[in-house]
Amino acid sequence: MELSLLKEGDPRLNLPGTPWDFEKDGDPTELVASLCKTLLSSGGVGLAATQCDVQKNIFVMGNFTSMFACINPQIVSLSPEVELDLEGCLSFPDLWLRVKRNTTCTVRFQAINGTVEETELTGLMARVFLHELDHLYGVTFDERSGELSLKMAKNKRIKDSKKKIRV
Repeated sequence: MELSLLKEGDPRLNLPGTPWDFEKDGDPTELVASLCKTLLSSGGVGLAATQCDVQKNIFVMGNFTSMFACINPQIVSLSPEVELDLEGCLSFPDLWLRVKRNTTCTVRFQAINGTVEETELTGLMARVFLHELDHLYGVTFDERSGELSLKMAKNKRIKDSKKKIRV
C-alpha cells in the first residue's frame, strides 16, 4: 500500500479518524507497514494514518531501531507538568514551533495484534504520542501555537529556504 503525506493547508488534515475495528477492518498489518515505511523515508519520529488520508485511529512512532503502532489510542492520565519545546511535523516541512505539552502521560492503545496495552510515556515519547493523537482528532500542531509565534516561524522558514537556494 503506497501512502503519501498530506501537506500543510490540506483541509483533510483536519478530518478526525474513526476507530479501527479489527472485525470489520481486518488485520492492520499492511497499513502499519506502509505507515512505518513512509515515516522512515520521511525522517520523522511519528506518523498518523490521517496524515496520509486514511481516516483511521492508527499512528506509528519510533525510529530505525524501534517502532511501534498505536491503534485506537487514548489518554488515561496526564501529568500536571507541562513543557514548552520545539516540534516539527512531516505535513509541515521545515516548520518548527514551540508547543506546550504534558511531560508525562499514561496511555492505552491496541497493538497490531489487537491486544490492549497500557504504558506511561515521558519526555519525547510523551510529546510524540500527544502530537500524533492530535492528528487523529483533526488537530494540527500549528493550532497549538500562538498567532505571533506561528507567523515568526513561517517567516524563519522562508528565510531558511532562501539561504538553502543560495548555497
